[in-house]
Amino acid sequence: MPLPTVSLIAWLTSLGWDTTQESGVPLVHGPRIRKMPDRLATITPTPGPGYMLEAAADAGAFQARVRGDQNDQPGTELLAYELDSLILAASFPVVIDSRVIIHVHRLGGPPSLLLPSPDDGDRYEYVTSYLCIAGT
Repeated sequence: MPLPTVSLIAWLTSLGWDTTQESGVPLVHGPRIRKMPDRLATITPTPGPGYMLEAAADAGAFQARVRGDQNDQPGTELLAYELDSLILAASFPVVIDSRVIIHVHRLGGPPSLLLPSPDDGDRYEYVTSYLCIAGT
């Protein structure tokens, strides 16, 4: 079974991501993109390759979609790169919610501007996809 999104959010929070609305960027479960608050990171499960390592581990993917303040493309890009750096610098394996995260890495390039941008609230969004290999 792939790692549930709530476990991914718990893992990112344990790495030190500030989820408070006042000083940080809340992490929420996707795919629904909430209209508020402006600064928001949505973690959405996406299809992955499935069983790997002769069924010893299940690989799923997830998308991190980061939105920043109004009229602040540079700040939003910085937030997306901060989350990306947090993920890529993490130590593995790690146990979250009784599941082992064996490894997480990017699928494709670095955070990219989601088009069309900005949205109707003049907020920019960056998106990055990751592969998550989880064991039992």
